[in-house]
Amino acid sequence: MAKPDMSVHPNQVLRLASLNGLRIREDVAYTNYKGEEHGGTLKRVSKILDKLGPVLQRILAPDETVLYVARMQAPVSLVEQLTMGWYLYRVSAATLVLTNRRIIQLLVDGGGKWRGNLRTVAWGDVVEAKVKGWLSPVLWLKYRNGRKDKYWRLKHADAKKIKVLAATLLPASSGESTAAQGMVALCPDCLAPLTEKVYVCGGCGLVFKDEKTMTKRALLLPGGGYFYTGHTFLAVGDLIVEVFLMFEVIVCALAAYATWGKTPAKPGAPTGSTFLVTTLFFLALLAFEKLVTIYHGRRFVREFISTGQRDPMRMHSAAAGAAGAGWK
Repeated sequence: MAKPDMSVHPNQVLRLASLNGLRIREDVAYTNYKGEEHGGTLKRVSKILDKLGPVLQRILAPDETVLYVARMQAPVSLVEQLTMGWYLYRVSAATLVLTNRRIIQLLVDGGGKWRGNLRTVAWGDVVEAKVKGWLSPVLWLKYRNGRKDKYWRLKHADAKKIKVLAATLLPASSGESTAAQGMVALCPDCLAPLTEKVYVCGGCGLVFKDEKTMTKRALLLPGGGYFYTGHTFLAVGDLIVEVFLMFEVIVCALAAYATWGKTPAKPGAPTGSTFLVTTLFFLALLAFEKLVTIYHGRRFVREFISTGQRDPMRMHSAAAGAAGAGWK
């Protein structure tokens, strides 16, 4: 593990400060990639820390020091890029916090406020950290478990700084891998590791929204999948589109039934088969809309959306485990 006082910029002396309970390396966090004092960097980093300070106070370990923070977009799939439009910038907005021990990903809203999603990876589990691109820099992270993440829409200044930090921190942490071997989600309440597709925290019993419920609502209710995951804007738009498509399916199906097997009253008038094809067309569009909603919903649910409720059985198991540990 990299030491909190490790040298990053040769032209800077160690300046370890405390800000609202956070240990911060001022000589690193407030300087540019050359280690030079930079007003823009100071302002940008300070603004982020002011918003996320209370959250980071709970997350950071006693011997953990903040080296840098940066806003960017979290990884997204090609399908999401093609189907979500400008809303993708909103749902993927993230802040990366680089410490001497790990990288912390916090999903944030447009104002930089934490949305309750927390992921982290130890530097020892990062095999490669590459910054690529000139017009629009991206950060590629490759983990020991073989997975990769692409963070995009980095500011040029942040991209250069992260490149310098990665070159310093990766060698200092090599050979110190953890059982996770990669990025892992943490419970926003107790900070215990969460298991993919298991929507109950094994530590404190916190219940998260699940894929099964999301899928049911997406299939049965127009906009139901988006309403369930809390994306009202997408839900309203989806509701309007689905209601329109359902109306067209019903109207065309009734027209096909009424004209099936009958000779058109006028030459060139739609026949029953024409109405049937039109019905199937709108039905296919409706099915596609449902599939896209479910695809988006899975992304949102897999970010672990808290319901604020607790699983009594998990809470009992956690309490029993704590009591047993105390007895020992």
